[in-house]
Amino acid sequence: MLFDILALISFLIVLLLLRRLVNVYPSLLACLIRGKESINLEASVKLSRDRDRITYAMIVPFCLVACRYRLYEPSFLEGASENRLLAMYFLIFAGYILFRMLVMWLFRPHKMPQKVYRTAGRASYTFFVILTLLLLVMGGVMSFLKIDESTVRLAMLWVSAVIYVLFLFRKTQIFCSSCSVFTAFLYLCALEILPTGILVVSEIIF
Repeated sequence: MLFDILALISFLIVLLLLRRLVNVYPSLLACLIRGKESINLEASVKLSRDRDRITYAMIVPFCLVACRYRLYEPSFLEGASENRLLAMYFLIFAGYILFRMLVMWLFRPHKMPQKVYRTAGRASYTFFVILTLLLLVMGGVMSFLKIDESTVRLAMLWVSAVIYVLFLFRKTQIFCSSCSVFTAFLYLCALEILPTGILVVSEIIF
């Protein structure tokens, strides 16, 4: 019941933001192709603001898809009711975001321009929107084709991995615009690989 209510609310919110999504969508796709496009997007107040609003609107749909297809499945969630499972997915997502914010604050550079650092940080918004849209489309199409849920889950995990690797590459390019490749790699390890690695390992251990 809660799942259906949240799905309906998400649909209405996305519908209200549809015009903004259409306007910013070409810029989102351009960010997949070139790292410099993320800098251009941040330079536009309107595009970056629209992208941010769409990102916030995609949080609930992403958690619903992740919960529906068990994209994160540690053993301690086995046997949980639908409402409890959904609540746990939102809590885990919130914890992951808060930890990312913490490491961004802890490892903020003193020599790198704040504009570059902020652009690199917010590049995750762009790729999160793209990933969520892809997962929603995949879920809808594969469900319509009656494809086995385990196959859908595996496909979604692969797509998520590809998008994440591409995001890491683009973020590295943004960092490299103002620092060396080695420094950019160190920032990447601290800001991305550390929190995501902890999330992946927690699924294996727990």
